[in-house]
Amino acid sequence: MSETVFPPFRVTPAAILQLEALGGTVRIDVEPGGCCGDTYVFTLETGGPRDVVYGCPGAELVVSDSAAALLPSATLDYSARIKPPRFRVIGNPNTPNRCPCNRSFGTQWPGKRQEDCRSRCVMPWDAPEP
Repeated sequence: MSETVFPPFRVTPAAILQLEALGGTVRIDVEPGGCCGDTYVFTLETGGPRDVVYGCPGAELVVSDSAAALLPSATLDYSARIKPPRFRVIGNPNTPNRCPCNRSFGTQWPGKRQEDCRSRCVMPWDAPEP
């Protein structure tokens, strides 16, 4: 019998519903990119040996080491009302410099209409097939 480990960050009911709709598992990682230097990446992977697995009702989150270091006290949300619909990390006290779209963080936001802005990027599972 394994014990459920809850994440050190809040997961909104909307995010849990979306996790369930996607099959119950989403991986959160961080990679270089976006208008502020780094960006959150969400995939439908089960993860690797260095990832941390957190449970929440009806779902689990697989979190990379780099994301796990940034997420404590943040909130993982999903919004279908924004375009495109997406997961987002909001209210993260660990990333004070971030883009208003909450997808990029690290350095001071350079302003609107940046070429590297990820605010219009769809979730990878919503992208059209090539």
